[in-house]
Amino acid sequence: MSKILGLCSGDPTSRRSFSGSARQLFLALDELGALDDAVDVDLSRPMGLATRAVELARSRRFAAHRLRARWSPMAIHLRSRRARRCLERSGAEAALMYGTDFFPAEEGAPSAIPVGAALDATFAQIARAGEHDFGRLTPLEVEACVAQQRRILERCAVLFPRTRWCAASLEEDYGIPQERLVITGAGTNFDRALPEREPQDGRTILFVGRDWQRKNGPLVLAAFRMARRARPDLRLEVIGPAGMKVDEPGVEWVGALDGERRGELERRYLKASLFLCPSRFEPFGIAILEAMSAGCPAVALDRGAAREIIDDGVTGSLLRDDEPSTLAEAILAWTSDMDRLSAAGAQAKAVVEERWGWDRAARRVEEGLLSGGTGPVLRPRGTRIRRGPAPVEPLTPAARVH
Repeated sequence: MSKILGLCSGDPTSRRSFSGSARQLFLALDELGALDDAVDVDLSRPMGLATRAVELARSRRFAAHRLRARWSPMAIHLRSRRARRCLERSGAEAALMYGTDFFPAEEGAPSAIPVGAALDATFAQIARAGEHDFGRLTPLEVEACVAQQRRILERCAVLFPRTRWCAASLEEDYGIPQERLVITGAGTNFDRALPEREPQDGRTILFVGRDWQRKNGPLVLAAFRMARRARPDLRLEVIGPAGMKVDEPGVEWVGALDGERRGELERRYLKASLFLCPSRFEPFGIAILEAMSAGCPAVALDRGAAREIIDDGVTGSLLRDDEPSTLAEAILAWTSDMDRLSAAGAQAKAVVEERWGWDRAARRVEEGLLSGGTGPVLRPRGTRIRRGPAPVEPLTPAARVH
């Protein structure tokens, strides 16, 4: 069987790199017998600090200097050189990049073997959302980073966007033809199948996310307060953010559930009646899949790829705005109808089992990558890229991409 070398811009074995998605995809490829190895091609800590120092000296501007340093020509060159050397030592017949801030070949030279890249969002999409340091970039810096990513993506034989939403940006923002795109989908970060859940109690609500602001934690709290005025028995379990201990009636601050505590995370999913993920920006939402796989309906803002996961009104709700009253109404609507809640949970679990999974993603990568360069890549059923404009995220002043 042909073998694929995994090249990751971060530790491919870590649950932190790309929120654990790189680890899961490489594990699935290994289970298929298609993986040669997966290696970290990112810069060492001293080298990373050096590139930041160079970027600060060059620009004399502190804002977003880590992001600018990561996408600087020097950092991309060093990462690419490391990836190229790994590829030269490997006997692999193809390479899969996780991260698009490097390419495993000399500048301007083609790769000796087909190279593909997996991604859940483009730089253009993240810049438009303006979250984190992306909102601190100037328009010219956004253009420069998008151009860097475009040059790397154009060198790939095939690209593996996770969703139609990401694929649309690759086509419309980057000019990548459809025949070079294979939409893979994704799976949960659980290492085992979940047991049967407990019956919904109609009162336990779950929120999972480290990034309190981007995940819209303040909105969740405000909406929960409003909903609890009508339903004082409601409970909110908050998992993830460190240092959050606001004294709030009905709220349990659980903290991070990593490592040995991951079993508790699974149990919390299985006990929850409703999952909230109204993120300001969410390229995909692995946590949404995890909740649904546990038979828990999910509520999210209608942004990013949420509509590709949640069937509005059937497996959860897609909110058109981020007003606390809108989210509170959704909470009360779901938790006040136990028959509907149970049916939605069962349907959510069935949808994840039928449509999603890292095993499916790995098979699509194997098929697409190992046929790369031999002609048009066959797109799996159900992954047709829609025509028309890409979904619009709110623009920040610094995020206009031409």
